[in-house]
Parts: sequence; C-alpha cells; structure tokens
Amino acid sequence: MNGKKIVIILLIITGFSLSVTAQEGISVSSGYGAAGIVPWRFGFQQEFEKKWREGCDWPISAYWETSYYVMNGKRGANPGSHSHLDAVALAGVFRFERALETRVGWPYVEVGIGLSWLSQKEIGGRDLGMHFQFEDRIGIGVRFGENRSFDIGYKAIHFSNAYIGPSNNGINLHVLTLGYWF
Repeated sequence: MNGKKIVIILLIITGFSLSVTAQEGISVSSGYGAAGIVPWRFGFQQEFEKKWREGCDWPISAYWETSYYVMNGKRGANPGSHSHLDAVALAGVFRFERALETRVGWPYVEVGIGLSWLSQKEIGGRDLGMHFQFEDRIGIGVRFGENRSFDIGYKAIHFSNAYIGPSNNGINLHVLTLGYWF
C-alpha cells in the first residue's frame, strides 16, 4: 500500500470520528531526535465527549490525533541513505488532567499509541525495517486560558515496528508542542 492510500485512509477515519468529539484542536511541535533528526509535527485533535473518573481530582479524557511529520537529519554512511522523511500517524491518546485550575492552568499527563506510515525505511543511518510503524508517546503539559483553549507541552515519541519487520532501529523524538483547542 502506498503513502497516498494511507493518507486517504487516515482522513476517512478522522472524518468518521468527528461525530464523537467534544472539542477539536490543532498543534505544532518541533524538537530533536535520534541520528540528529529535527522533526516538525502538525496535528489535528478530536476529543471524545466521554470522560472517565469525572468526580476525581484527575479525571481521564481521550482524543484522536491525526498528525503529519516532516523529519530532517544527517545522511547515514551507507549509499542511498536518506536525510528526509515524511510521516502520517493516527493515535488514540488518554489524558489525565487536573480537574481544578491551578496557578498556571490545568496540568496534565498523557499516554498514547497509534499507527503511522513513513515515506522512507531509513533516515540518518537508522534502518527502520519497513514503512509501517507504531507511534508511542508519553507527555506532560498544561492547558490554560478561557475554556482551556491554549496548550503547551512536552512529548517523548517513539516510532517502532515492534520487530515485525526485518530490522527495527526505531526513532525517538523529544518535542515541545503548542496547541489551540476550539
């Protein structure tokens, strides 16, 4: 399956999930990663209406995120090594967010896992084994402003094929994220 088909499938899934959302958001991220990779990440989030543990100090919410990555790094030593790749991902994310506002807003911790498609199987000498990868993440941040509209956070993101491919060097990224929920 080529990358264009994956993008179309992700957009269709995103369209179907619109009916189960309470709030939507957009985000931009950048940081650094393995092999000198510098990622730029653009995301679209759709929050579930359903929340869990609503009577607790740290209720759980969830959202879908469709994201597009542009990653640039150094070329590896092998001929044919790439210094650029694009990726699309769809992830489900669970967020533990403070119910009561603090001085800085509403802090949160989140974890998520998703599916992704990378345009190259190698970048910066890291043999990823295949185009298909899982996207795992953990993050912290704070939402603030009227209606918790603004979001700033840190995410550690890991791409891996879980050893279902011929090799699995993976990519680890550390990014700062700025978001806006509407």
